[in-house]
Formats: sequence, structure tokens, C-alpha cells
Amino acid sequence: MRPAEARWIAARLAALPRDRISPLLNLGSSTGETREVRQPHIDALIFAPLRAAGVEIIHSDLKQAPGVDIAGDLLDPAVQTQLRARRPRAALSSNLLEHVRSPAVFARAMASLVEPRGLVLVTVPRSYPYHADPIDTGFRPTPTELAALFPDCALVHGEVVADSTYGEELWRQGRNGLRKGVRTLLGALRPHGDVARAQRDRLRWMLRPFTTTCIVLETAARS
Repeated sequence: MRPAEARWIAARLAALPRDRISPLLNLGSSTGETREVRQPHIDALIFAPLRAAGVEIIHSDLKQAPGVDIAGDLLDPAVQTQLRARRPRAALSSNLLEHVRSPAVFARAMASLVEPRGLVLVTVPRSYPYHADPIDTGFRPTPTELAALFPDCALVHGEVVADSTYGEELWRQGRNGLRKGVRTLLGALRPHGDVARAQRDRLRWMLRPFTTTCIVLETAARS
């Protein structure tokens, strides 16, 4: 998750009363180490303020690991049953849909987990390098295209959020950034493989910003 994306999510959630977003499902949450150590801006900007406000947060990911409350495949009916049992009023999915072969199926599953008139926040890269986890389908939608995957939801807000360039990111990191840039160049020289492809692709963002498509949706009332 990019820092600008995290700030956008944090601002949208902070503008809502607690009873509008709690419990909150964090779908595709990754691990506690990722949120708090490898990308500490995720916890600092989004989840720490929510915890301080008394929002119940349920982290769910495919892998069982520290910091994951409910592990398993989102499309598994047993996992869906566990998630629905928590009666979530909101769900967050960040940078997940570009890593699945059927994003529309995942999108409908996400929306189905949230209570009627609940909220779904979704982010997907708009301008971003190839990054396999374990695949990258190249899905880079506009807000309208992303919202179309949720036919039973109403689009509340949609925006393309710009972040830094790869060059700016390296510059801010000083010597560590220089070493990282050298590793990127060396990796790009490899003839084959996902790593080489990702490193070559990353160089294309040396002077252009990373951007993320971010939307807020409201789930429909159910009879």
C-alpha cells in the first residue's frame, strides 16, 4: 500500500462515525509484520487511529500468520460464514483485485459480507509496475470501471490518488535508496523471470508517479 493511498483511506474512515464502520473487515490484510514493520504507515495512518476510536477490526488473509484473525480463501463458503458471523458494517480491500483471475467474483463476495447499507472501500493500482503476488493480471481500472464490479452497490466516492515517483522514493531513502536503485538495475538485466520483469517495469516509473484508484461504495438494502 502506497503512503498516499493509506492517507486517502484514513481520511475516508476518519470522516465516518464509529457505528458506521465497526466492525471493519480488512480483506487481504497480509500479516501484522507487513502492516506494522515492513510498511508501518499502514498501521500508523489507518489502523492505530481506528483502534484508538474503538473500532473493531477483523484482519483476514489467505495465509495463517500473526496478525491475521480469520485465515482462508475469501471464496470458501466456510470462510464467508465466519466473516459474516462478525456482522461487519464496512470492509476494506487494498491491492487485492489485480492479483486474482476473476476480480468480479471476488468483488461480489466482498460486498456480500457487509451488512445492508454498509460501506466497502476498495483500492487497486491505476499506474503501477508489474508485481506478482503470486500473479499480476494487469488490472488497472478507473474508478468507474472498478465500481462496475460491484453492481449491487452505489458509488459514494471515487478518485485516482497520486503518490511519488520511483526516483523520488529512492532519493528520500539516501544511501539505502542508492543501493536499492542499483539492485533494481541489476535485476532488470536478468533475461527471464517475474523478478526481472518487475524490476524492468519499475524503471518506467522513475519519473512518473505511482497512482491508485480508490473508491467508496454503499451496499444495497436487502429485503
